[in-house]
Amino acid sequence: MTNSITDQLFKQLSKIPLLKPEEEQILWMEMKEFNSFKARQELIERYQPLVCKIVTALKPNEQIYLDLFQEGVIGLVEAVERFEPERGFKFSTYATFRIRGRALTYLQKTGRHNQPMSEMDKMALYTSGKEKLMKEPDDLAQEAFLLERIHYCIQELPPKERRAFEAVVLNEYPPKDVSRLLGISRSYLSRLLKKSWRRIKLMIEDLDEEYEEMYEHSDYSYEIDHVAA
Repeated sequence: MTNSITDQLFKQLSKIPLLKPEEEQILWMEMKEFNSFKARQELIERYQPLVCKIVTALKPNEQIYLDLFQEGVIGLVEAVERFEPERGFKFSTYATFRIRGRALTYLQKTGRHNQPMSEMDKMALYTSGKEKLMKEPDDLAQEAFLLERIHYCIQELPPKERRAFEAVVLNEYPPKDVSRLLGISRSYLSRLLKKSWRRIKLMIEDLDEEYEEMYEHSDYSYEIDHVAA
């Protein structure tokens, strides 16, 4: 693959430096408060290595890699435009769901997804599907509510399940390292992840029912302040 388009992309993206927290904070302020197109473009550019990392982890062949990367960038752009930094969530976590969900949807539509889905893949597709089912007219409110639900449900997990879920699913640490760190077997770690995944889905569904009930009896957009970070 020497000198291939994919190699050239890797080389180009490897030159992009990571944003320091204070740099990122300034960019979000310029974009959100002053509607800076330049800040928006820089955020998109500086987070493209994240798209590369997510797409590469899906192990696509080189023929579709660039198409998949472009889908991921679209997910990144959507994340940048919809993200609300004042809510205190990490943008990288928020963007990962949108990027991975967009890439997986593309693979499924083209019939090219032949790899076992990880828990993160399931979460990305699940939340993407939930987002489409929401009835709130305000798209930004949809995004905020969805993100708050995910954050709230993860925080409500039992401590050991939460640590396992955050390490393997959100941070994508190798399961063998996580099991060693937690002092548990790989099989027990797998059971913890399955339990946490079931709990999260049930909690999200319960919150959906609460949201629907509140929304049906209200003339205004409902925000669940009690599940904010």
